[in-house]
Amino acid sequence: MNKMPINKTEHLVYTFLMVIFMASAMTAYNVILHKGFSMESLKIAWLMFPFTFIAAFLCEWFLVGKLAMRLSHKFLKEDDLLLKKILITALCFVTGMVVLMSFFGPLIANGLQSNLFEIWIKGIPMNFAMAFPLQVIIAGPLVGFVFRKFFPIGTIVVPGEEV
Repeated sequence: MNKMPINKTEHLVYTFLMVIFMASAMTAYNVILHKGFSMESLKIAWLMFPFTFIAAFLCEWFLVGKLAMRLSHKFLKEDDLLLKKILITALCFVTGMVVLMSFFGPLIANGLQSNLFEIWIKGIPMNFAMAFPLQVIIAGPLVGFVFRKFFPIGTIVVPGEEV
């Protein structure tokens, strides 16, 4: 069964669901990484989530999504294995989002500080190490399943619209 969106409206819904999952998981990961696991850390992550979600959705929808799809198509052929398609596409999306959100997270948590660039550069590999496997192993399959469970093919139809 095809779990991927087949038109722009489905793509918007799918992106919304994926960003909810990834932004909440990565926000919690980063807060816990820097403050330790506690109820206070979970509270901070919960309070940061709306801002993180908005930033992540805007980055994904208006910048990273378009670039990642173009870039992934340069590396893929129609007859490539599904696993290769999944890994390359996830690599393109995750790389773009990690680079942008590794800057946004410290900015929203700590404001403009003199060491923001250093924190950003150090955060990229730590965030990528979590985000890529999270995307490939958990988020992709789970969000795809939930998406098609709630929105079977043909239920989100806008006349004349395609991806």
